[in-house]
Amino acid sequence: MHISEQKKLLRQDIKKRIDDMKPEARRAEGRTLARVLLSKIPEGSTICAYFPLKSEVDIQLLLKELLERGDTVFLPVFAGPDKKMIYRKAENLLDLPPGEFTIPEPPEGAEELGKQKVDIVLVPGRAFDRNGNRLGRGSGGYDTWLQWYKTHHPNTPLWGTCLQCQLMNDVPIELHDVSMNSIITAQE
Repeated sequence: MHISEQKKLLRQDIKKRIDDMKPEARRAEGRTLARVLLSKIPEGSTICAYFPLKSEVDIQLLLKELLERGDTVFLPVFAGPDKKMIYRKAENLLDLPPGEFTIPEPPEGAEELGKQKVDIVLVPGRAFDRNGNRLGRGSGGYDTWLQWYKTHHPNTPLWGTCLQCQLMNDVPIELHDVSMNSIITAQE
């Protein structure tokens, strides 16, 4: 079976796993993960994070806590005519209008990350394995940005975050897939 077919089937399997979870269980995992991450991220950090989709582990509590304690948080934005992923600074979670894909994003005038170095990059995915391999949604937006970022800041840790049901023994990868330094769930 071709690797693209393997990825497609794994994405379908993960979607079913997430859809089968009770909403309360998903929220509980998100809250626990937020506490775990908050304890691992030093105060005063600059972080690239993400505003979670419904099918991703909900880290909104983490984002709120980071902003309240004074950390700097950048969130992804799909900007420009080519809808390339960049990061903009989030001042609060209330001022995030829906972007191109209806995902809340910092507004157009917000400070852009550019080539600035951050302390940690939190990365969502459809699936991860314990070797740090990540399966995205298939658009390549994150992998393109992560490859560019790692070229400029090779020592910045990339932390994959997910629900426990998204952690696999093996995730199929291709040359363009960027691996994570750590995978963090509510349990491990």
